[in-house]
Amino acid sequence: MAWMKRLSILLLLVSVLSLAALKVEGNKVIFTFTYPQASTVHLAGTFNNWSTTANPMKREGDTWITELELKPGTYQYKFVIDGGKVWKEDPDAPGYTDDGFGGKNGVFTLASKDGKLVILAPAPDIAGKIELNEQREENFSIEDNTYVVIRFYKPSAKYVFIAGSFNNWSSTDTECYSAGDGWWEAVLELTPGVYQYKFVVDGKDWTTDPNAPAYVDDGFGGKNGVFEVWKENGVLKVGAPRVQMQVEEEKKVEMPKENVVKSVEYSIDGKLTETEKKTAYFEGTGVFKVAYIARTSSALYVAVELDKPAKDYLNQDLLVEVYTDSPRMSAVNTRTFNGTELAKKVGFRFSINMKTYAARKRGSFFAAMGDNTWVLQANPFKTAVDEVVEFEIPYDVIGVKSGETFNAFVVVSVAGKDQVVPAQGVAVKTPSMISGNVIAKFVDKVGDDYGFGTYTYPKDPAFAPYKGLWDITEVTVLENEEAYVFAIKFAEMTNPWASPKGFSHQLINIYLDTKPGGRTNTYKEGARVQFKEPWDYFIKIAGWPDYGQVFATADGKEMPEAINYEADPADKVIYVVIFKKYLQVESGIKAYILSMSQDGFGTDHIRAVTANASQWTLGGYPADSKDYAPWVLDIIVPEGYTQEQVLKSYIPGQAYATLVPIVVK
Repeated sequence: MAWMKRLSILLLLVSVLSLAALKVEGNKVIFTFTYPQASTVHLAGTFNNWSTTANPMKREGDTWITELELKPGTYQYKFVIDGGKVWKEDPDAPGYTDDGFGGKNGVFTLASKDGKLVILAPAPDIAGKIELNEQREENFSIEDNTYVVIRFYKPSAKYVFIAGSFNNWSSTDTECYSAGDGWWEAVLELTPGVYQYKFVVDGKDWTTDPNAPAYVDDGFGGKNGVFEVWKENGVLKVGAPRVQMQVEEEKKVEMPKENVVKSVEYSIDGKLTETEKKTAYFEGTGVFKVAYIARTSSALYVAVELDKPAKDYLNQDLLVEVYTDSPRMSAVNTRTFNGTELAKKVGFRFSINMKTYAARKRGSFFAAMGDNTWVLQANPFKTAVDEVVEFEIPYDVIGVKSGETFNAFVVVSVAGKDQVVPAQGVAVKTPSMISGNVIAKFVDKVGDDYGFGTYTYPKDPAFAPYKGLWDITEVTVLENEEAYVFAIKFAEMTNPWASPKGFSHQLINIYLDTKPGGRTNTYKEGARVQFKEPWDYFIKIAGWPDYGQVFATADGKEMPEAINYEADPADKVIYVVIFKKYLQVESGIKAYILSMSQDGFGTDHIRAVTANASQWTLGGYPADSKDYAPWVLDIIVPEGYTQEQVLKSYIPGQAYATLVPIVVK
């Protein structure tokens, strides 16, 4: 058996590229771009700090041309159309990299070779080592200088799909065609780049291609096939990734400084402040003047400026709408309510009807049905109409989590005629808040969501599997520049009541002690415990944000914006993000972490524990406690203590159980 060559991926793709769109003449790099419908085109990139005006391109027929003198190094670039209304990647770039907003930047390396400047493609973005497959039958080909065709032999298969980095690893998006005699063919239209893939057989078996040009570790103990697509003298090529020793260290990627969706402070009041304008903006025409789009850690902000004060359009036939997609769309539409085709598929529609807004003073939220019709949903979102029209769209409503990217379109419709801005949509990347350095980790006993040992589950089927729903198994505390993150892992996590946060049963209370003073009783009555050391901040988390997102100081000031949270039901983890700017840390951080059963009708939304379990109450409550036993089901205790000991420290008729804090920092 032939040995595999193991090659480091910190390498550059081999060979000098001779592309019409990007070439070297003497000591200058020549950029060309064909875009006949543009009025102006500028070149923006890391070489000019992403300026939209520094490097105008000259028109020659349908082609735009400019030249730059650049030193050897790695550069990213894009073409800016009509003053920034549209940003386009180079379709013939030597390579691509994620632009951080759901699209791509062109990327190339300029190197000095034998005294001359040459253009090299960048290294492929693969974490791991590439193994070349030296014993294979050729199964790749190019059709019409456009399509990559991959053949796969599986005579026993009923149907086959291909999944890979080109389709977000979807197992149902790209079907292979039966070519007869047990062969299947995948036909892909791909831009130059390096791609990973597997075949999905009969909807369940993820199979590595035995004839892949090369392999890379899939992160699960197996391998993905890997190949490269490139252009050579205008001809599309496909094969194993081409490599040679790295000749130039890639510079740090800098994001565009202009027209970027940023995080800004805003108020939903119908007034547009200078602060709210300091984000991405997109110009319209006629009635539709400008759309401003920003984001926070928990919501999308959109302000729409019309050609006169928005309130002047009340009671008129005008719609102001926002359409979005999401990584978790259950159905997709391709058109707006009025039938305008959008550049991307969307799953959600947020609408303000100016004809009825004066009477209703709220917007309407719709979900896609998959046939270009829309069904009204109950989820509320904030709106305002005064000088401008404003939307606040929580990520929860559209199923977007921390660190994910989604696309948005702003639409203004006058008498049924739409104007869509921006035409290609704008990519919004939510800030990733659930990362950081681990500063503390606590492992808890499994199977102890029974209080001090006697509590039992309610009897309704919603509480199946009747174990683990309130059982904290591990707490990891992370710290990043902006926040502390409590990652609280449970033994089980279900969502029978369809909470927008993805979990129905867990109710978490966190009390933080960060400075002298504070309180030793609970923030509100319900948990039936007290605290050995006074606390300064209280956090409450439940699956419904209207009452399950509470941050309060010991003196009763509530600031829900001080926290954010999300769940990963697959890993059974709830992430609680506490922003540092709202905390005053003087003496380290100690914490009390309580797990209880969420009940929308309970005292402070805590489910009652009674002597005997019923359909909706837990059982095992001691009658002789005289209502002083806790309603807490699981806690994290410091070394030297047991949960049972701490929760049973109540004195019947006199005092609640006294909890002992853990040291976080």
